[in-house]
Amino acid sequence: MDLKPIIPQPFAEGSESQKSQRRTSFSAMKALKLRSLSISSQISSSSETDLPSPIMGRRRTRTLTKNRTFETLKDDLIRKPSKSSTEDYTERGSTSTRPTSPSGTGSQCASISGDSLTVIKSGHLQPGTSILRSKKEFLVLTPIALIKFRNRSAAAERFPQLSALGSSVDTLSPVDSASSLKDVGASEKLHVPLERIVSVFNNEGTRPSFGIEVWWNETKGTAFSCLQIDFSLPDERDEWLKQIRHTIKIRAKSVLEDPTPPNIEFELKQMLETSYGQAQVAHIEIYPIIPRRPCMKPKESSGEIKKGWRDNSSFYIALTKDFCFIVQFTKSSSGQKVKPSLVRFGLVTLSKVNVILNDERFDLVFRLPFDKPRKLELASRHHRSISSKLYREDMYLKPAWPLWTRREVFFIDGEAPQMPLPNGEDYGGFMTTLNAFVEGYCSAPVNWTVKWKNVRHAPQFCLLAPKEQSKYTKYQLLAVFRALRFNDYFKSLSFYDIDFSSLSGAVDNTARLESTVWISRTGKRSLTRAEFELVENSSVLFQEIVALLLGSESIRHIDLTNVLSRVSATSLPENGQSTSSLTSRVCEVVPPVVLLWKSLQTRCNSITLSGNSLGVSDIASLSRVMQNRPDFLKTFSVSQCHLDENALVLLWEGLHDQRSTLEVLDVSRNSGRIEAAKASETLNDASKLKCLNLAYAIKGNLNGPLFRPWSTTSSFEPWHLEELDLSGWKINFDTLCGIMKFVELDESRNLRRLVLINCGLSGEMATGILCRLGAGRDMHLLLSENPLELGSTDWIDLIYGNEAPRMLHLDMVLFQHESNFNRLLKALTHNKTIEFLSMVGTGPPGRASSKTSELLSRFFELNDTLQYLDLSGYDGKLEDSHLGWVLTGALGGLKQNNTLRQLRVRNHDIGAAEDLTELCRVLATNKGLAMFDCQQNSLNHHQFAKLVHALNLNHQIISFPLSDVDRKYAVQKEERLFRQHQEQPAKTFQAKMLKSAEGRLEGLLKWVEEFWESEAKKAREILERNRSNPANFSLELEREYLEAWEDDSLPSWLVPKSKTSDKGKETSYTTP
Repeated sequence: MDLKPIIPQPFAEGSESQKSQRRTSFSAMKALKLRSLSISSQISSSSETDLPSPIMGRRRTRTLTKNRTFETLKDDLIRKPSKSSTEDYTERGSTSTRPTSPSGTGSQCASISGDSLTVIKSGHLQPGTSILRSKKEFLVLTPIALIKFRNRSAAAERFPQLSALGSSVDTLSPVDSASSLKDVGASEKLHVPLERIVSVFNNEGTRPSFGIEVWWNETKGTAFSCLQIDFSLPDERDEWLKQIRHTIKIRAKSVLEDPTPPNIEFELKQMLETSYGQAQVAHIEIYPIIPRRPCMKPKESSGEIKKGWRDNSSFYIALTKDFCFIVQFTKSSSGQKVKPSLVRFGLVTLSKVNVILNDERFDLVFRLPFDKPRKLELASRHHRSISSKLYREDMYLKPAWPLWTRREVFFIDGEAPQMPLPNGEDYGGFMTTLNAFVEGYCSAPVNWTVKWKNVRHAPQFCLLAPKEQSKYTKYQLLAVFRALRFNDYFKSLSFYDIDFSSLSGAVDNTARLESTVWISRTGKRSLTRAEFELVENSSVLFQEIVALLLGSESIRHIDLTNVLSRVSATSLPENGQSTSSLTSRVCEVVPPVVLLWKSLQTRCNSITLSGNSLGVSDIASLSRVMQNRPDFLKTFSVSQCHLDENALVLLWEGLHDQRSTLEVLDVSRNSGRIEAAKASETLNDASKLKCLNLAYAIKGNLNGPLFRPWSTTSSFEPWHLEELDLSGWKINFDTLCGIMKFVELDESRNLRRLVLINCGLSGEMATGILCRLGAGRDMHLLLSENPLELGSTDWIDLIYGNEAPRMLHLDMVLFQHESNFNRLLKALTHNKTIEFLSMVGTGPPGRASSKTSELLSRFFELNDTLQYLDLSGYDGKLEDSHLGWVLTGALGGLKQNNTLRQLRVRNHDIGAAEDLTELCRVLATNKGLAMFDCQQNSLNHHQFAKLVHALNLNHQIISFPLSDVDRKYAVQKEERLFRQHQEQPAKTFQAKMLKSAEGRLEGLLKWVEEFWESEAKKAREILERNRSNPANFSLELEREYLEAWEDDSLPSWLVPKSKTSDKGKETSYTTP
């Protein structure tokens, strides 16, 4: 049976102008009307006594010798009622010539003695095939029990009214008997109390007769017993089944007995609490059940179902907050209890539920992604309560999922409760749903956060990198994706630098029962039949991207940076054969986005694809949809996507048609570049741009400006640029003048990042920029890798006079004269505006002189404005200009500096100075530093131990990064010194000495390794001590400073300093 959703035929296409309004698609309302069973509409038309059972209406000829194949299992997962069986059953019920028994009203009011001797129904059973059982047994139903006698005469002895009515009538009105209650049961063959019955259902065996199975619970619930009753005619069986169930229902209401024995409930709760915690048993519901096929994993792999596999056993279903447990209690042949068997299923893995009101049999199908389904064929007179509990839990665990998703799972005759409104503190139900999927998929926790600040579309969901593994598993990723389905709380999603490779190329269409998402939560957006078929037959990652962007109508932006950077672009199959041609490669996250953009079925108009390898087909499809649908895109980023010049030109043709709406554009750092003149044609009309990154993306000369963010005409609205990066292009004078003119305007106050790295800027150009920026502007200015000594050095005087922004980058500035570098140190010493300074690789042309050392020491001592300082060397380029020889002594000026919070001095060969006394004193006595980084400085193990000892005296430093590079260097240096020493002895006994020396060297290196690790452990313990010190909890740093520091081990209490009043709205989470 096909379990996919019924898809209506497409409507006739309207005019082209109406294509975006009315499209050939699934209709939300029509799709819901197509259900053969409606959860809400069946309440009024169904009752326990007159609804047909699709399970009863079909005779099953299954044997118990071999398991069914998966294909037949999938076809038989859902049983649907047939029209013919419904009509036949109704007709038989209405035209029966047998006398009917009255309702149970009179039985309910009878006394105990009267109930025991009241006959509701009686009749002969079909005789067995054995000669010893040739006589017909007789069955009697009373208000309190179901009794089987050896024959009619034995029944008449206890119920005299049976003999008075003769043998032609099987169903009797209640007649009291004068027999004593004590005599009842003396001649009974079997007596089954109605309140202990677990389930009554049609016999599913291969016997030719028409029978029912009656399962009941022994005392204390340790084992269930079964009574098989056979009838000659199916009508007779159906009437008995109907009457027994009706009588059991009346008896249950009068007795009010708990469905589960107290001892079983106590033992089961104790077992689950021990294994899964108190939270799982807080609202547990336990019901007895009868498995119609084995639920537990067989101990033998023969595939045969053993006869009597349910003997001496009892079975229960336990429903908790996140799980469904099937538990089997068994007694041994000696009567001793055996340790219960248990199987667990996550509630979010529930794929199908088939429950019919007038049949106690029901099916539950659970399936983990990528696995085969597990079908539980069960029976219980509590089937309504079980299905209702499952439905309520599904609503609770997935509150954002629309009703139609439950209609695809629950084939149930019952009332559908109203969908609860998601709790705001639960992020639209996200936390509850995510926890349920993580538990249901048996996955490790995932780390995530919600950002409200510094994002364009808040609130933004951000999946963070895992803490205890290199990447997330496919089940962890699916848990996150499916928790985000239909969530209208978040406005943007970020999977920045999250590795999707575990899902890359994964397909799960063969065993999948549920359909893919084809309609949004409200039904306003849907896929056409062709689009749906495409999604149905695509990869899991394709389907999940569609579900995220189609199911939710609130998502405006998705960040997929580096999600598939570790996976090469896959190849499309061509005539059944895979190909590795560059023209056929695709990035798996691009086609689903293009599909939804092309069909206008997503509100997401901003995407970041940076870091993923894009194929030519990806670029062609993106360019085509941009040209066919102009002016809809707001954010587009394809930085470092390995685009060559042809791909970049093709993409730019599509971007040209989006120039009127684009707010963020990033095509930086690809292998190809586009001509500046062609880029200018697009950028001059892109007046809404706020972030533009063309780093290493343009080439060639240009007449006129690359763009004009301002104009003297009254009709022109100035740009509102926030970030601009033109690195790698030799900027022409007209473009530079346009930038300088723009920063003078009030509209430029939002400019927070201006990046002009390696743009051929001279000192005069830098002076012009600093003059127009003014003093203390809150922005990053990056002038790195420019010949700033050429032309003029007035920009140094501007820094001295506080004409500089708060954050300045002067990395890799090649000074040709030490005097100019010393001037810069003096200017920085007196500057009161720069709080963040990066001078990586910047220094004097040769080894620093004593004067430079003195100026550097005064800079450390007197500057009381800087909070972040990076003076690292640039390894591999400036070996002769390391500051290590003078830096160690100059750092002594920091002993009294209480304003500098973060200091990084990598790659300065500090270890070559040998004397680290001043550096150790700074570590021990400085009261301002919170983070210190001196990695890759050629330290030996003795020097490292001195630094750790000094660190122990400091109670403020919470970040002291350790590097394996330093450890390896220390070991290699010790080996080098040892071998140099071995070259000195005389050549006598050289072979013997060399043999012993190798052994000593091995022991020495092992000792150095262990010593270094011991000291590193001490350093980590010291940092943990400082991080736990309440006195440090008041530390606050700017977001940009923390991001530039790049230390993932920072404590969770260290949050970025807030510049607005919404402080504290970003919190990180880990699923339990």
